[in-house]
Amino acid sequence: MDPEFRNAHFIISIFEAGRLPPEDLPEIALAGRSNAGKSSLLNRLVGRKDLARVSSRPGRTQSLNFFKVNSKFYLVDLPGYGFAKAPLKARKRWQKLIEHYLENRTTLKLVISILDIRRDPDEQDLSLFEYLYHLKRPVLLVLNKVDKIPQPKRAKRIKEIKSFLPSWLEEPIVISAKTGEGIETLKEHIFNIGHCWMPGN
Repeated sequence: MDPEFRNAHFIISIFEAGRLPPEDLPEIALAGRSNAGKSSLLNRLVGRKDLARVSSRPGRTQSLNFFKVNSKFYLVDLPGYGFAKAPLKARKRWQKLIEHYLENRTTLKLVISILDIRRDPDEQDLSLFEYLYHLKRPVLLVLNKVDKIPQPKRAKRIKEIKSFLPSWLEEPIVISAKTGEGIETLKEHIFNIGHCWMPGN
């Protein structure tokens, strides 16, 4: 399989569970805290600067945003969690929408959980891991913004983060959505684990 994300385009934004699109292709969801870099990573994966809207203001993504890639699968950008400044009503709506999607979507094949490598996983991060484990959803952990950590300190920082993580999580992939570091490794990993369920294999 060609490990490239080509011909990517936006399909739809979903604000209500009842309006989810047909389950016609495999889906890979991007999850993480607000400002972890989900939208930036999506843009980097597909080689576009503006496919997913990126903002310095946390909480910008307030819907499930579907992007079709290679006519073979969808990348789904989920609303970020942990944004305390959003109105409580809005946060509850996001949570309900995300939970419905994660619990019921039969075409969801992988969740890419994105953490900012500069920050320790907190209770919300760990709760998400356990929630996905309970749902038996495959999880790929990505540590983003490695460009913010000096090279000599990276190994120690990764070890510190791993000390917080559940033992069942596989080795995280370290990347920078800003510089592109680690992106090819991430692409290859996604295509390798998706080989059994992506169309055309």
